[in-house]
Amino acid sequence: MKVVSVRMRFRFSITALLLAALLLCGTSASAQQKPADKGKDKGGAAVTGPDEMDEDQEAEEAQSVSEAAVVAAPDVNVTLSTTGGRISVHGTDRKEVRARATMSGAKLKIRVTGGPEGGPESAAARVEIQLSEKTEGGEENFESCLADNDVELEVPRGATVYLTTQNGDIEVSDVAEAHLETNDGKIEALRVSKAIDAASLGGDMTLEDMSGRASLTSLNGVIEVRGVRPLDGSDFLRVKTVSGDIVLNEIGPARVEANTISGEMRLTGRLARGGIYDFTTTTGDVTMLMPSDSSFKVNARVSAHGEIETEFPLQYKGPGTLASPLQTGRLLGTYGSGDATINLISFSGSLRLRKQ
Repeated sequence: MKVVSVRMRFRFSITALLLAALLLCGTSASAQQKPADKGKDKGGAAVTGPDEMDEDQEAEEAQSVSEAAVVAAPDVNVTLSTTGGRISVHGTDRKEVRARATMSGAKLKIRVTGGPEGGPESAAARVEIQLSEKTEGGEENFESCLADNDVELEVPRGATVYLTTQNGDIEVSDVAEAHLETNDGKIEALRVSKAIDAASLGGDMTLEDMSGRASLTSLNGVIEVRGVRPLDGSDFLRVKTVSGDIVLNEIGPARVEANTISGEMRLTGRLARGGIYDFTTTTGDVTMLMPSDSSFKVNARVSAHGEIETEFPLQYKGPGTLASPLQTGRLLGTYGSGDATINLISFSGSLRLRKQ
């Protein structure tokens, strides 16, 4: 395969991308009706004062399990915040929210913060999962951001979930929308049907087999996205990192934006007809692996020690020649009929257009 490599040297100023994330536990949602705990705590250890506990009681309490459930609307909003521990959420066909946690002497309950009036069996529209922490006096203090425990949730498939943890991992599957935040934990999302917004300071992210729009941000974790389908023409994929790599496979939305400072970026798969692909990096390389029958326009710009390589025989535009197509740091070219648009910017990295 013949590779056309164009090297150029010049300088231009570039404003470095600054990414800052402040992930703090959210405050509890304001109650719009009286708190209602429609579930029951099961298997919880008895509450005793610290002086009364022996080793056997402490071991039993450390392994205690708390559960709660509430009848919920198909599109219920679910909120949970923790300081640590793994959060796992799975969508089901049941019209309920069910929570289960392995606690360390604490308890779990579901607080209904919104829903139609009509008795204890009314479907909740908004719920908050609360975990308790014992005070010095032995009382239970239910707040949304106190506990450091693993929590498993089952929610309707049409649910929207809001999950925040400082140091734990988050796993979500088969929900409509997901809004996720963690500090050092990993995020995994599967089969989200409408939208996802996720942020992590140091953890990796994996998004797979979803529809709709997606926005993912990480400081230095690797972000991998596979199998994203658009629901309509307004859907998009936005991915940002500082030093983490970005790996995109089979991306369907017509609007794709990927930004990093020192990470590598790689896109594999067919381009959407009429799609716009914006890739920006400071020192990292950008590689695009596309079918040989692709059709696109490319607007690429590099600086200093940057390099552009292409396996696609481009028809160059502008004042350049085939021997030297770069003019003032820019390569303008077309392959095929130019159905998609690729915008590539790098300060010192390489930009590569490869055939699959």
